[in-house]
Amino acid sequence: MRRTAVVAGVVTVLAPFLLTGASTASAATKGSLTVRTLDRSGKPVYAQVAVYNTKTSDFRYIESNKAASLPNGSYELATSFTDAQGDGANVGGHSVKVSGATKTTFDARTGHQVKVSLSPNPGSGYDHMVSAYVCTTDNSPAAMGLSAESGHLYVIPTTDKAYELSYATAYTSRSVTGGDFWLATATHRGGVPSGMSATLRRTGLTTLKVTARSGPDSGPAQFSFDQQSTGDDACPMYTNRLELQRDLPDSFRAHLPPGKWSVSQDGHDSVSNAFHAYAAGRTTTLNIDHAVWGPGGQLPYTWYHRLYFGDDNLFADPSLPYGGTLTAGNMKLTHAGKTLYSRDYTPVGGASAQLRIPSTGWYTLTETGRRSLPAGSLSTSSSLSLHFYADTAKNQQIRDYITRFWPNSLNSRNQAPAGATTTVVLGMQRSGTGDGTVGQLSDGVKSVHTWYTTDNGAHWHASPAKLSNGRWTVPVHNPPSGGRVGLRSTVTDTHGDSATTTVYNAYAVS
Repeated sequence: MRRTAVVAGVVTVLAPFLLTGASTASAATKGSLTVRTLDRSGKPVYAQVAVYNTKTSDFRYIESNKAASLPNGSYELATSFTDAQGDGANVGGHSVKVSGATKTTFDARTGHQVKVSLSPNPGSGYDHMVSAYVCTTDNSPAAMGLSAESGHLYVIPTTDKAYELSYATAYTSRSVTGGDFWLATATHRGGVPSGMSATLRRTGLTTLKVTARSGPDSGPAQFSFDQQSTGDDACPMYTNRLELQRDLPDSFRAHLPPGKWSVSQDGHDSVSNAFHAYAAGRTTTLNIDHAVWGPGGQLPYTWYHRLYFGDDNLFADPSLPYGGTLTAGNMKLTHAGKTLYSRDYTPVGGASAQLRIPSTGWYTLTETGRRSLPAGSLSTSSSLSLHFYADTAKNQQIRDYITRFWPNSLNSRNQAPAGATTTVVLGMQRSGTGDGTVGQLSDGVKSVHTWYTTDNGAHWHASPAKLSNGRWTVPVHNPPSGGRVGLRSTVTDTHGDSATTTVYNAYAVS
């Protein structure tokens, strides 16, 4: 299977659509704009053109080679298009003043090839892609770009200092497993140059060593690396993106410009993480799809007599904790023997974010969920039951500890040896809300009770949890004939609150 990596701006043409500010056009004097787009043979080709009114901030996309009704005024334009025969990709931007029937042209015959390479060169065994994005220095939405094989990307120059060019080079390993992926980027400011030839050095890159297992997710998966823009210049954001496809399980290295990056994986399920800073010349290990995907996130909190259920996730990957597809589930809140809230929900319907609670006292919030995934998948269903004391007069997070299960010594498919004993580390999670107006109460663990099942919950076997050097662990005796192991933990804190975390098919035994 051929693997590909793509930087931002894949050659894709979208149907024109209006983004913002269309209503302002009717109040201004009408004009029209025809943008001709000619390929490298001089033949008119279809393109989508980003059009931004610098006075009214009206922004829209129009089709090339036909008149589009626009108010008179000054506009910033950007476009990208491919040649009629598909041999070349072209990017350009320039400004135009619309007054009556106005015409302007993007002529690819005036374009110059984008030549960007990496030094030292990664060598043979790689596909080499280049990309370029034309942006405006005022960070208007008029920004367009493309990626293409090296030698097939061209930029149409302009001396207008309102424009700049971000460009990138990417090397993609042709190996079906493992390998390295390289992305280096730079930005030319003060116009779009007449000819772009640059050699970027890989010594200033950072390396993410990714190990992606299978089980919670499986099969082909797309990995995306997105860098957070810095300062007021958003143009590099378009080229500072790497996408690649791999079959799970796999391990590879992504060499990227230093900065803050977010990583996501999209396969049968989709997960991602927040932006993290990665320094130049450093190597960071990222373990993805490590068993177990289970309950995680923020605990509920009270806010002016209301209980906010919190930003929890029943199928959080330990490394990429955002996402995890929930097919169906149920949430239920009880107090003093009465059910205050109960709802079956799907990802489309969702669960209520908050509920007014009657009084200070003890509450129980139970949430269950399942995922519909291909046969052989792990972490297929989970539940979380929180028994807690809530003070309606205070804006504060409840106590409790959510257990994150970390089985040791699993292979790349999250399998443990049949008949062996697997040590499971119990992570005690109490993530805050990130809101300084919501207090987080001090707490401590009083007791931990754990169980495991080898028959999908028909029978649960108690196993003693042990605290050593500040870490809780529990031994699990794997069945001699293989199968699946489910895990459950009840953590009681020093104030009497308790949380029961359960994950079915947490890891496999083979």
